[in-house]
Order: sequence, then C-alpha cells, then structure tokens
Amino acid sequence: MPEPEVIGGDRVEQVLSSAARLFTSKGYDGASMRDLAAEVDIRPSSLYHHFPSKQHILFEICYGFQRDFNLEVVPELRADRPPGPAIREAIRRHIEFSRLHWPEVLVNMRERRSLPAEQQASINALRRQYRDALAAVIGRGVADGVFSVADPKLASMLILDMVNGMAAWFSPRDRRDTERIADRYGDAAIALLERWGARP
Repeated sequence: MPEPEVIGGDRVEQVLSSAARLFTSKGYDGASMRDLAAEVDIRPSSLYHHFPSKQHILFEICYGFQRDFNLEVVPELRADRPPGPAIREAIRRHIEFSRLHWPEVLVNMRERRSLPAEQQASINALRRQYRDALAAVIGRGVADGVFSVADPKLASMLILDMVNGMAAWFSPRDRRDTERIADRYGDAAIALLERWGARP
C-alpha cells in the first residue's frame, strides 16, 4: 500500500481553498472527500492522513477565515482615529477582504451550522471580537456627541447584518466596483449612527 503523500503548508492552503469552492458549488453535504481529493489531484488516503474528516476541513475553512478576517479588519477599529473614519475604514476592509475570499465567506454563512457546538463556539468568539470592537467605537462616538445611538451593541449588530447581507447578492466585477460599494455602505452606516435617535 503506498505511503500517504505529505502535504506541505502551501498544499494545505490549496486543499482548503479548493474545498471552499467545492462546498460553495455543491454544498457541504453534497461534496465528498473523494470529490475534494480529485479536485486537488491527491489520493483520498493522503487527504485523510492530514484531515481526519470533512468536518475538520469545514472547521479549518470557517475558523481560519474568521481569524484572518479579524487580523485584517479589527485593528482599524482600534486605531487612533475619530469614530467615523474608523468605522468607514473597517467597513472598507471588511468588504475588500471578503471580495478576496468570497468562497470562504459563503461557506461560513451557509455551512457553519453543520459544525458541532464547540467548534461553532470557537468561531463565534472571533465574530464577537469584531462586533465588540465595533460597538466600542460606536460607544466612543456617542460619548463624543458624534453619534445618536442608545444601544451601541445593537447598532453594531445592525451594521454587521447590513454588510454581511451583501453575500446574498453582491458579485463584484472588479476592485473599483468593490470600492464603490464600500463607500456607499460606509455612508449608510454613518448616516444611521448619526440619526438613529432623530424624530421626523
């Protein structure tokens, strides 16, 4: 029986990227380990040697994406700048990073529920880090008199729902298209925060 192929770091990333595309096109339940092995041109035994199950691959995709996303986006909310520009830049990075990792975004949204509770909890802890960092900036804007928001945490969840909802319809043509949408969403978020408590 042939020895399993040793998969290096670059090869692991290739497997995870291919799995994200496969899960996006076929669905997590519809894609098999054999499908993935054929996609990356390795023996199924080699794939199982590095990833004991399809669930392990799904977790690596979802957790790895959220970890890398936070590293890219959350520092914008902790930078030394006024609340409005901080939120605009975070939304821009959010949308641009998502554009570069679109299959991973879709897998996270559609398939994360297939993971067991403890693995979902690890991913959700990272998602809360982002939400809480955004809520803290909104709270700072309220304290500075820039925003009119009674509940910064609720406002942060509303903004994240708005931006994350793009995955249901947005298919960017190029970087300029992404930048245009990022500007519009930044405008919408700031307008919401500035006029949250306004009465007609």
